[in-house]
Amino acid sequence: MARRGPAGRDSLRPYRLTVARTTRVTPHMLRVTLTGPDLVHYTEVGPEPRCKVLLPPAPGAEVVVPDSVPFWDALAALPESLRPIVRTYTVRAARPAEQEIDIDFVLHGDTGPASRWAASTKPGDAVGLYGCLSSFAPPADTAAYLVVGDETALPAITGIVASLPAGVAARVIVEVDSADEEQPLESAADLSVTWLHRGGAEPGTGTGLLDAVRAEPVDQRAYAWVAGESAAVQAIRALLVLERDLTKQRVYFSGYWRRGHAEDD
Repeated sequence: MARRGPAGRDSLRPYRLTVARTTRVTPHMLRVTLTGPDLVHYTEVGPEPRCKVLLPPAPGAEVVVPDSVPFWDALAALPESLRPIVRTYTVRAARPAEQEIDIDFVLHGDTGPASRWAASTKPGDAVGLYGCLSSFAPPADTAAYLVVGDETALPAITGIVASLPAGVAARVIVEVDSADEEQPLESAADLSVTWLHRGGAEPGTGTGLLDAVRAEPVDQRAYAWVAGESAAVQAIRALLVLERDLTKQRVYFSGYWRRGHAEDD
């Protein structure tokens, strides 16, 4: 479902939710569907809403979701044994009327608490959600789109391309491990998609995304959205700004993870 609301932030409401079900989307992508009556208040905030996900501090532990404001002060005041693990994830799809929300987790073995939680979670497990933010804000005169990322950015990329208007040129470049990790991308835009395959190489070790972007002609009125491994994202931003002369307002970039650290640290 396309999310066409403007970039922005929601009411910063905390949500107390439980796992409804899990679905294996690809061999290394797991969709966790969350549910709860709080979701009737969920507000759409753009095509790639990022939310804070609150996970149990230890397997089987309670998830404490503070009501107090400011939220982060209340969270920090909790004893360490009760303080939830907090990670940022993109909402893949939201169905407030059905009290459901989907969040996709990349599974790469025992690489971090969020991945471990997702791999072992089951229906009924408690989880919290707090605040949603969208940063997709192309200038009004944008004539084309360049959307780039690895598998961690796929939930956001899917939402972005689904929100683009009919007929606009959109170039999408995504790096995944293999063809088995590809996902369908639906859009009314004039979409051109390239899938890059690492072929078993460690994520974040190659220059495939950078090389692919370097080979692309870039319209000066294009808007580029880039997300994934931090060093790769920064290199692509530098290429677009310094070599392709896009203004900084036309390049959004976000390092979702950093090689050498747990993927969800």
